[in-house]
Amino acid sequence: MDISYNQKYDRTQLMKENDPALKVVLKGHRKPITDITFNPDSVSNQFATGSEDGTLMIWNTSNNSRSYNFIGHTNAVTGVEFCPNGKILASCSLDQTVRFWTPTVKGSCSEFKAHLMPIQCLNFSDDSTKLITGARDKAIKMWDVSTKHFMSSFLGHNHWLKSAKFFPDGKIIASGAEDKAIKFWDVISGQCIHTFASQEGIPVHIAPYPNNNSVAVALSSGAVRVYELRTRKLQQHYVLHTETTYLSWHPTDNYLLTCGKDGKVRIVDVVEGRPIYTLGGHDGEVTCIKFSPDGDYFATGGTDNLVMVWKTNFIEC
Repeated sequence: MDISYNQKYDRTQLMKENDPALKVVLKGHRKPITDITFNPDSVSNQFATGSEDGTLMIWNTSNNSRSYNFIGHTNAVTGVEFCPNGKILASCSLDQTVRFWTPTVKGSCSEFKAHLMPIQCLNFSDDSTKLITGARDKAIKMWDVSTKHFMSSFLGHNHWLKSAKFFPDGKIIASGAEDKAIKFWDVISGQCIHTFASQEGIPVHIAPYPNNNSVAVALSSGAVRVYELRTRKLQQHYVLHTETTYLSWHPTDNYLLTCGKDGKVRIVDVVEGRPIYTLGGHDGEVTCIKFSPDGDYFATGGTDNLVMVWKTNFIEC
């Protein structure tokens, strides 16, 4: 993008006048927050959090209050995600199970044992028909959402899974594991189509770019890398934290939100290729972070057991 000096100056002034601002601090969990997910149905005003205390909580952004507290897992919740149609809230846990909750009803849930070892992550396909789970058994498994039946496995990592995500078109899965490998899988064949070997840390979290060609990777070294699958090359590289823990794309695809064990939240302008904000607030490690579907807000969770909601305040120039 070619930006003149005056345009850059105007953009900088606008950013200073419209910095992200902390909206509310939410309390309820008794142990560190492990994951955050927003309901794609913006009318619901919901986002959910999972915690090492074994519970899930659903929060309402319109009145900044807790709507539901879901109890059922017998160990730490490691992942939470709303189904893209907004009708299911899924959770996975170190107790080796996946649970499906109804986000508008407080009560029982459906449950199935997905792995024989603790589950680290889960992710829905964009069409809401499939779910993948990654675990300490080194496997990624794919499940039919409506029947909860096992569909296929993706095998090739040599250590615990850390993160696994569908690309938006549902044809490719990206994964990262403690073997320092970032792998891309063909959903139909189950075969690994490419591997990036990380030399500077474990890929702890992965976020596919909406264009189906790129993926952002948070590394335990503190780096954030953006790879392009089509050319199989590194596109962008940032060193942002002492140890990066999580990342999230803004809906406009122009911004990348990151957090780390240094207690900082950083926002990167990927068009200009530079960090533009550094935010503090949590007392200790920031463990997870997520933009809302409309990009107007983002939520953060930390080892201080707190959930914070921030107003984005971005001005598009």
